[in-house]
Amino acid sequence: MKRYQKISRVLSIIFILNIIIAIIKISLGLLYKLNSLTADGFHALTDSSSNIIGLIGIKFASKPPDAKHPYGHRKYETIASLMIGIILFYITMHIIYRAIKWFLNPITPNINFISIIPIFCTFIINLFISVYEYKQGKILKSEVLISDSIHTRSDLLISFGVIVTSVLIILKVPSIIDPILSLMIALFIFYSCMQILKATTSILVDSNIIDHEKIIEVIYQEDPNILDVHKIRSRGSEDYIYIDLHIIIPKDKSITYAHDLSHRLQDKLKKVLNKDVELIAHIEPDILD
Repeated sequence: MKRYQKISRVLSIIFILNIIIAIIKISLGLLYKLNSLTADGFHALTDSSSNIIGLIGIKFASKPPDAKHPYGHRKYETIASLMIGIILFYITMHIIYRAIKWFLNPITPNINFISIIPIFCTFIINLFISVYEYKQGKILKSEVLISDSIHTRSDLLISFGVIVTSVLIILKVPSIIDPILSLMIALFIFYSCMQILKATTSILVDSNIIDHEKIIEVIYQEDPNILDVHKIRSRGSEDYIYIDLHIIIPKDKSITYAHDLSHRLQDKLKKVLNKDVELIAHIEPDILD
């Protein structure tokens, strides 16, 4: 429970910062008629909405297992991450739409070097958010924080591009550079979207999450009496992994030995993988012995 509280606290801090950034960018974009900055502002606005989704997902994920959900509610965090990816896809389409609209009705931005200062300040805030959120995501092993940090990381590229565009326009480069940059921004966001969707769908469809060779290596190192390891399966997320496998041991070993072996293997996997692991070991006697 404490872990989920820490994740919620991080998301709450980032939510407030994203709202501030969004207001600044959209206001300046409309004021200076700078399409790429306005697009960046709407992207920042989706950051705040993704924070809300993350908070809701964490709220549900923190619930303990019950009769209807014996494996717990952890996948609500994954679902929240998936929704962040879907939001990114939506904002990609929105930015493409605004860029096309500019080509149909060109607008000349009204910007100067002084106006770049607040844009640069938002870039610094985004840099802090990206580093802080990703670091906390790794420490807390949180899918939603890592997904959201990928979302925020794309803001850095976008903000940097907006600054470059602003400078070029001030230096009298044709303003068509603005919608062109907007389309480039859309590509970066789409790439981030695909990263998140790939990671979350992999968890939701129970793809193997740990290399089987690594599991086999750990198993054999723990006990020399183990004769064979097979039918290995793994699934789970960044913070919790389920592994089930079949192990063959000499037929003269007792049930107590097999029981203790199962617990020892689970503890060993937790230590080596540095993750919470739930192991189901089907221990079988060696019928050929």
